[in-house]
Amino acid sequence: MSAPDPVDVLIIGSGMAGAAIAKRLSERGLRVVCLEQGPWVGSEEHPHKSNEWEFETLRGWHRNPNDRHAPADFPVTGGDITPLLYNAVGGSTIHYNAHWPRLKPVDFRKGTEHGLEGSVDWPISYEDLAPYFDQNDVEMGVAGLAGDPANPPRAHRQTRPHPFGKHSTLLTSGMERLGWHWWPADNAIISEDYDGRIACNQCGACRNGCPRGSLAMTSVTYWPRALRNGVDLRPNCRVERITTDAQGRADGAIYINLVTGQRHRQVASIVVVAAGGLGTPRLLLMSADSQFPDGLANSSGVVGRYVMHHAYAFVTFVFDEPVDGFAGAYGAPAVSQEFYDTDASRGFVNGLTYQVGRGLTASTAAILTPWGTRHREVFGRFFNHEVLMNVQAEDLPIYENRVELDGNALDSSGLPGVKVRYKLHANDRAIVEFGIERARELADAAGAMEFLSPGVVSPNPAWHLLGTCRMGSDPQTSVTDSVHQTWDVPNLYICDGSSFVTDGSVNPTSTIGALALRCADRILDRDDIRS
Repeated sequence: MSAPDPVDVLIIGSGMAGAAIAKRLSERGLRVVCLEQGPWVGSEEHPHKSNEWEFETLRGWHRNPNDRHAPADFPVTGGDITPLLYNAVGGSTIHYNAHWPRLKPVDFRKGTEHGLEGSVDWPISYEDLAPYFDQNDVEMGVAGLAGDPANPPRAHRQTRPHPFGKHSTLLTSGMERLGWHWWPADNAIISEDYDGRIACNQCGACRNGCPRGSLAMTSVTYWPRALRNGVDLRPNCRVERITTDAQGRADGAIYINLVTGQRHRQVASIVVVAAGGLGTPRLLLMSADSQFPDGLANSSGVVGRYVMHHAYAFVTFVFDEPVDGFAGAYGAPAVSQEFYDTDASRGFVNGLTYQVGRGLTASTAAILTPWGTRHREVFGRFFNHEVLMNVQAEDLPIYENRVELDGNALDSSGLPGVKVRYKLHANDRAIVEFGIERARELADAAGAMEFLSPGVVSPNPAWHLLGTCRMGSDPQTSVTDSVHQTWDVPNLYICDGSSFVTDGSVNPTSTIGALALRCADRILDRDDIRS
């Protein structure tokens, strides 16, 4: 087993957090290695140019690793979720919709607000992250409009909002009739040329990455700069375990080259785990040894606990006239957070965000329309007449909702997959049901001829994998402190979606990037790094 030269920092995972940390640390001259178990996906490898594009989105580009079966994937069992998880340089930014909201100040103090289940205050505030949100936006490139009075001030967006479209105008006009606040959504999909990248061409096929690079995958934003800074990025390298020395300090990792099958060891002074809400607890649990029998950095017993995904309903508004909903970038054109904050008179705590979506492109709509004698009729009824909207609700952090190793489901290297145990709390179900009823009122106000909703989505789509190695102020109830340093291992850091304490009712990637830049700065503050 070979052992390359020691480095200052070893980062495991190349997604939003890993990329941001690598770029930041390398700007200061640190020697950084990043291990990524997936490949580098080139622009020509996205499915958009395939003659079987629609089918590829359900095969090799399926969002669920259990359906994709790529060599870099690991199994996710349990049956309670259908996870969105992608292993490649860029992580799940290769496969996300790039909707780009931020957590709000209230989201950092849910323990003070109500303390239900595992809700506690974050060890940091929105104000601690505010400058990092803006810095991350500059790196990623955001289309949007500053000035939303429902959120704290933020810097001017890098490019203008995407074209609104008739479908968005119909719904936002309905919101105004109801007296709801709405705002053009931020999306990390540039609407104008920016920072050497070309503008979105509004093709609408954003859910499988972007071969143009208009969508902010970290493979086209952070990573080119990090590589120029000298970061050693190693794709197709699956970490088997984090190693520790006799004093219980992390000293590197053992990894498998998925191309050659050979094992290697990388030694480092500091180790950062940024493998995501499922991958990070999985690796810590696989790194159990005689010093850490319950898993690395798990003296609290909460590694893998408090998994959150958000709770959802998908509602559809059907209009008589064509709405052109299929045209344009797939990120949300508009959002309403009219019901974001807790109002106990509603019978639940926390709240929801409405994300106005787009309609489906013709080919995708045809595939998803049930086959049979009425296929053409049903397709004609919905295509270009439907507007989709997500009811996205905050879900509570619950101790029994957890990620654990599953030795009966192995990856291509023979390592255990994960089992996710997740049940939606009655409070969270009530939020979604409330959201569906308010959406029904919106359908009337917008003039829709039909409103459809199958109810609370189950199994949970698990687009967001959060909370499984939570930050905190108490080593008995959290995995890391306020700067992402693990309580048990002083030179081991964890920063990604697993760091979340609560999840608000917004997509997490913008907040993950801000956390990562702040984490990198705290690493740079260490005495042993400064020296």
